[in-house]
Amino acid sequence: MESVVSSTKVLSEEIRLRIVLLLADQEACVCELMAVFDMAQSKLSHHLIALREAGFLKDSKRGKWNYYKVPVSSLNTVNRELFNSYSRLLADDETAANDKALLRKVQREMQICC
Repeated sequence: MESVVSSTKVLSEEIRLRIVLLLADQEACVCELMAVFDMAQSKLSHHLIALREAGFLKDSKRGKWNYYKVPVSSLNTVNRELFNSYSRLLADDETAANDKALLRKVQREMQICC
């Protein structure tokens, strides 16, 4: 029960759900995510830390940049079920589609920092 409640709480904020849906398909560094979500680094890092601690994200450091990705195949059972449910429910969501398109654009344009 505790793990279900804990994981559900982490994804109860829209921005965190958007981050998880976005990073299931590809990885991104913090600077790219800041541009996609138009969010300050400190606020974004708060959300990324919460998602990482809940087991939804893995990060890797390359130089001075942290890259994040959802390790879908290695999520625990609870997180995988929640992820799969949200993915199905939001498969046609316009916001999620816009986030993905914006990340692709940002990654093409921001090759300097990452």
